[in-house]
Amino acid sequence: MGRSRTLLLPSALAAVTLVLVGKLAFVAPRSPGVTSSRPSQSVVFRLGSANSVPTGLVYPSPEEAAKTKTVDGITLYSTHAWTDDMKPILPAENPMDKAPVMIGVAADSGCGKSTFLRRVLGALGTEVKPGHTAIGDMLTVICLDDYHINDRAGRKATGLSALHSEENDFALMGAQIEALKQGKAIYKPIYNHDTGNKDPPELIQPNKVFVVEGLHPIYDEKARSQLDLSIYIDIVNDVKFAWKVQRDVAERGWTEEQVQQDIQKRLPDFAAYVDPQKKDADVILRYEPSDQGLPYLKVKLIQKKGGAFPMVTLKKELKLTGSKPGAVLKQYDEDWFGSPATVVEMDGEIDMDNMAEQVAEIEKNLEGLNGKSPSELTDAMLKLKSSPGSQNGTGLLQAIIAMKIRETYDKLTA
Repeated sequence: MGRSRTLLLPSALAAVTLVLVGKLAFVAPRSPGVTSSRPSQSVVFRLGSANSVPTGLVYPSPEEAAKTKTVDGITLYSTHAWTDDMKPILPAENPMDKAPVMIGVAADSGCGKSTFLRRVLGALGTEVKPGHTAIGDMLTVICLDDYHINDRAGRKATGLSALHSEENDFALMGAQIEALKQGKAIYKPIYNHDTGNKDPPELIQPNKVFVVEGLHPIYDEKARSQLDLSIYIDIVNDVKFAWKVQRDVAERGWTEEQVQQDIQKRLPDFAAYVDPQKKDADVILRYEPSDQGLPYLKVKLIQKKGGAFPMVTLKKELKLTGSKPGAVLKQYDEDWFGSPATVVEMDGEIDMDNMAEQVAEIEKNLEGLNGKSPSELTDAMLKLKSSPGSQNGTGLLQAIIAMKIRETYDKLTA
């Protein structure tokens, strides 16, 4: 990242009012009568630091530049709160026999990634311990928000959003993802969502699987080249608005007009720096309004032909009844930004009173699922029956992707 921006005056930071906003996960709109007892997803996967303090630095500024240094050819911006004993890349404590499997999940904030990660953990048969970075004996989840170059106060001073490319340290991100893929350890920056501060970096050791999730895992060419499988969660604006209204009106006391203004404010940077990634993803999970209208959803699994995602297909069109609105599953081919793709689509909702029977019917009509057992998909869906989106294509297609991540891991580590 170069220093092309005009240097900011120190007084700009002093004028900033720090707004403490926790990072929350949106969930799919639920039909009347469908409830969820889940805890806050951000608490489950990411815990803030009790000793978080602001650096008082803004990139770019003379104060930041005076404290920034270069180590092993990598620029360590002082806004990341480095300490003198840290190096960005270092040898692993325990060398890996095989290269880690790298999975990239790109999406705007608040799209239910935490529930998706639960399905991935279930398919892999593993767990992670809560912490800023969720780590288990097999899988580590890297949140790319940690590579925001400024803290929340710093972004108020620059006037740029976290989606903007200049507010993200892609050079460090690419170098460190490459290092993890090579089985090395890193000191990774920390963006504290609870306080909005940049806390001192943490030591991350290599693991068997890394899920690299956030706004930009596919945006940077170097980072993208290290991914074994890339996933983009694509939410059309009508659905995004409905989801934000459901959250922000109820939990923040916003009006619908305020929600719309917030979406429109983010839209230019989202369109420029986040949304273009979907053309390069191996598989896309797309949310559209149902043909029967919102709050019901049409969810699509868009699979590039000949790509890294192991294809799953539907033997025949299925129609599920029993409760309103019912569900229709179909398959067709389409062009996805110049690439041929096969789409498996689910419009509507299954009958939750007959969930086991209906999911079992879907499972027996899927080809290429390659489950560990004939009922793996059904069992996984029933295990997370109360999770958001389990009644519509969200849960079903997330569970399929999770199984395909496991299949990719098995193939690459055989």
